[in-house]
Amino acid sequence: MKMLRLGCLVISALLATQAWAGGCQLMKYGTLPVEMLGGRATTMVKINGNDTRFVLDTGAVFNFMSRANALSLGLNLRAAPFGLRMSGVGGAASVEFAEVKAFGILDTTLKNIGFIVGGTDIGHGLLGANLLDVADLEVDLAHGKLTLFKPDHCKKLAMAYWTKDGNYNVADIEPAENRNDRRTFLTVTINGRKVRALLDSGAFATVLSRRAAERIGIDLDGPDVKTGRRSFGVGAKSLKTWTVPIESFSVGTETIQHSQMQVIDGSMGDGNTDMLLGVDFLLAHHMFIANSQRKIYFTYNGGRVFTFAEAPSDGDQPDPGVAAGSNGAKLGSAADYALRGDADLSRGEPKAAIADLDVAIRMAPDQAAYYVSRARAHAADKQPDAALADLDKSLILDPHNADALLMRAKFRLVHKDRMGAAADVTAASALVPAGSTQARSIASLYIQLDQPAKALPMLDDWIRLHGQDAMLGAVLNTRCWARSLSNQMLDDALRDCRKAIKRDGENPTYLDSLGLVQLRLGHYADSIKAYEQALAQNPHSAWSRYGLGLAKIRSGQSDAGNADLVAARALDPKIEARASKYGLTVAGP
Repeated sequence: MKMLRLGCLVISALLATQAWAGGCQLMKYGTLPVEMLGGRATTMVKINGNDTRFVLDTGAVFNFMSRANALSLGLNLRAAPFGLRMSGVGGAASVEFAEVKAFGILDTTLKNIGFIVGGTDIGHGLLGANLLDVADLEVDLAHGKLTLFKPDHCKKLAMAYWTKDGNYNVADIEPAENRNDRRTFLTVTINGRKVRALLDSGAFATVLSRRAAERIGIDLDGPDVKTGRRSFGVGAKSLKTWTVPIESFSVGTETIQHSQMQVIDGSMGDGNTDMLLGVDFLLAHHMFIANSQRKIYFTYNGGRVFTFAEAPSDGDQPDPGVAAGSNGAKLGSAADYALRGDADLSRGEPKAAIADLDVAIRMAPDQAAYYVSRARAHAADKQPDAALADLDKSLILDPHNADALLMRAKFRLVHKDRMGAAADVTAASALVPAGSTQARSIASLYIQLDQPAKALPMLDDWIRLHGQDAMLGAVLNTRCWARSLSNQMLDDALRDCRKAIKRDGENPTYLDSLGLVQLRLGHYADSIKAYEQALAQNPHSAWSRYGLGLAKIRSGQSDAGNADLVAARALDPKIEARASKYGLTVAGP
C-alpha cells in the first residue's frame, strides 16, 4: 500500500559509525533535536520545502495529522482505503489520506510520503512508529535528542553505551499483535500485578485504563484518590480521570515505590493495551530501544517519573555544565542548553530550566525562541514580570511569532493592559492559519477582551474543520457564548449549546451559556432551569447567579431575582459592569 510507504524507508546516509568490542558497529542515521513544547516532544521537518514542527509519537502506528494541519500545509486530501479508521484514547475516528511530495528529515528528502489525516487536533502533526522505530532508537529527551541507529553484530551487547559502570536497567519488548505494528510494548508490574504497556512519547502523561486499574485492585473511590480534569486523545470523546496512589511500579529491572499516576475512564484504543508510558516516563530516563534485540536499555535521570506524582524538590540539580547521566559530557552549544532547558520545564523543574536558558541566552543573545522558552519557565516559577520582559525581548527580535504574541496578550490581560493585549491578539490573528489551535486561542482572547463578534469567524472555521475532535463540544459552547454575548444568531447559538451538552454532558459552563441564550430569547423558564442546574454544580459562578437573577426578574419574580443579583455582586463586585457592556441589565434586553 502506498500509504505505508514511510514504514519501509531507508535513509541512505550513515553519518557516523561507533565500533565496540566483539565486532559490534553502531551506525548512526542521524540525530533529531527535540524541543519540549507544552509537554510535547517536538522536532522540525520539511514538508514540501517548508519547515514544519511535528510531535514525536512512538505510540502512533503511522504518521498522522489533523485535517486542519493538512489543509494549512496545502496538502490535497483523498479518501483513505475502505474500512481504515484510527483508534486510541477517546475512541475511533474516520480518516482521510494525504501525500507529501517531499518530506525532509535527517538531511534526507523522501518522495511521496503518505500521512493519515484525522483525529483530534493537538496543533501539530505526529511522526509515528513506522518512521521512528524503523531502526534502533536512542531517546534522550532530557537533553533534547532522539537518534536512529543501525547496529551490526551487536546482538549480545548491552546497548546502554553511555554508562561505564554497568549500572543500567533492561526490559524485554513484547510482540505486537500485528506484524506491521512497530510500536514498543512492555510488560510492567503495578502493585504486584502485570499489565501490558505501550511506550508512548505522544502521551502527555503516563496513564492506566480504568479496566486495568480495577483488575489489579485499585479502588477509584478510595480515600486517597483525586478526581482530575477530563482528558482526550485521538478520538472524539473526552474522558474522566483520577489520580491514584501506586504502592509499587516495575518495568524490567527498575522499581519505583510509593508514587501516583493517572487513570482514565476508557481504553487505549486496541482493546489489549492497559497502559501508556508517556513522555513523563521518557523524560525521566535515558533509553535505547533496541528493536534489533527486542529489548530496551535505560537509566534513570532523577526527578519525578510520573506527571501526576508528587513533585520532588527543584533545588538539587546537577552542575549546569554537565549533562546528567552522560558521564560528565559537557554541553557544547546554546542550542544544547536551550533544549535541556525546555526538557527541565516539562519535568516540572522551572528553576533548572531558567538556569539552562540563562546560559543559552548568554551564548546566543539574538535567538528569539530562547527568550520565549525562558518566559514559559519564568511563568511556571511564578515570575510574571520576568516572563513579560522576556516576551518583549523575543518580539523585538521576531515580531511575527504568533505563540509569543498570544502569550504576551495573556500576560497583558493579567496586568490590566487591555489595549496592549488587543494589539497582540490582532497581530497574531493575521499570522495563524484558519481553523488552527492558535486561531481557537485567539477567539477565546477576543471574548475576554469583550469583542465576541470578532471571535465568531474564527470559531466557525475551527468547527468546520474539526467535526470529530475531542474539543468540539467545548468550542461549540464557546461559539454559543460568543453569539449570546453579542446578541446575534441566537437560534444557532441555542443549537450550539444543545449540541455541546448532548456531546459532553451537563457541564456547568455549558449550562451557563445555555442559560444566557435562553435569557436573550426570552425563554425565561428555560433560562432559570439552566442557570439553576449550572449553580448546583458551580455555586460560586457570579455570571450564572447574575443571569439567574435577570431571568427571575423578567419572569415576574422580582424579590427572588434581586436577591440573586445581590449574591452575584458579592461573588464578583464587577459583574454588573461587565454584564452591562452587553446590555445585560435589569432594564436591558
